[in-house]
Order: sequence, then structure tokens, then C-alpha cells
Amino acid sequence: MKAETGHRERLRIRFEKNGFAGFHDYEVLEYLLTFIFRQGDVKPVAKELIKTFGSFSRVLDAPAEKIEQVNGMGKISALNLVALRQAMAYYFKDHLTTDTIQITKLSALVEMLRASIGNRPNEVLFAIFLNAKNEVLATNELGEGTVSQSSAFPRRIVEEALKYKATSVILAHNHPGGVAEPSDQDISITNEIKKALGLIDISLQDHIIINEEEYYSFKRENLI
Repeated sequence: MKAETGHRERLRIRFEKNGFAGFHDYEVLEYLLTFIFRQGDVKPVAKELIKTFGSFSRVLDAPAEKIEQVNGMGKISALNLVALRQAMAYYFKDHLTTDTIQITKLSALVEMLRASIGNRPNEVLFAIFLNAKNEVLATNELGEGTVSQSSAFPRRIVEEALKYKATSVILAHNHPGGVAEPSDQDISITNEIKKALGLIDISLQDHIIINEEEYYSFKRENLI
């Protein structure tokens, strides 16, 4: 017990001094697991999770029912780990909507989107509504299912944009288990949304498709 306590204390001291700088991926996970397992050596569990899912991010993106099957985990500990990941998404969304934040970097936007919808099992359409200064007015999930097959999205996005008095919109959706590239239907529905917004003088800045590891920007690829 003393050896385990000492190891936990060393992790804590390292984090206190430099954050996660110099940590291996399993050590970051191990540190998080110390909040879930109040006692015991969690290093083997952290390593087993990384081995099972392939990376730190994939562990946090995994569904609870798969995490709980890993040796050393269980239903409650799996739910607690998923809760940590969901807290990240909640943080980004709350930060965007409670503070005056400008969208200036695509990479930062992708990180926020991945935290918000990157691990969802179904396609989710996510919208960010912005003012003339490119400041975030609101973020909304507008639907779950197959984004490219819903004819209701253009009307819904226009309604939401008018409600928030937005001057521009950024759309995003995830491709769970697929490549981060648009289908013909994705391109078609994006054009419909752009035209619908254009009728009320609101611009569609970008449409971003994400999966666990990649992203696709319509703007970067000159499709908007």
C-alpha cells in the first residue's frame, strides 16, 4: 500500500510542477484513474486500456460498455471514465457560450468539435452561430442520425440563425467509423444550407467533418 501511495504522490508532484509535460500516454490515463480508483495500483489498468483501444484519445472515446470489459475495470469505473471525457465536451461548450470567444484558428475549432461530438456513435449535426466579430453567440446540436439525408436541416439552421441574430454559421458533423470526407449527399445538403442562409444575408463559413483522427474542412478544400 505504501509503495502504491508513494507512486501516486510522485505522479501528483510531477503534474503539479509541469502539468502533463513529459508524461507517457498511459501515465496521463493513470493519473486520471487515481480519481476513480481511490486505492490500488492503476498503472496496469491504464496500460491495458491503452493496449486494448490503441491510444489515450481512443480510450476516452470508447463507449462505457466496452471499457468495462477491460481487465481491472467495471461498470461504475467505466462510467466514471466516460464522465471525465464528457466533462471535456461540456467545458468547451460552456466556455464558448459564457465567454466572448472569437473563432480564429481551425485547429482549435476542430479540438472543440472533436471533444463535443467526436465520439458519438451516430452522425450528429453541430452548429456554431457567430456575430460580425466572429464571436460565438451559441452552439447547438441540431439533430442526430444521417445528416446528409435530412431535408429539415436548412430550415432549422435558418430559424436558429435568426433567433441568435447571427451573421455567419459554422457547421460540423461526425463520421463515426468512417473517413473524414464528404459524400455527394453531404456536399448537396451543404449547398442547400448555404443557399438558404444566403437568402437572409447570413454566410456559411465552413462545414467540418470529423472522425477520431482526421477532419475535413469544406472551406479549406474550396467547397464553400
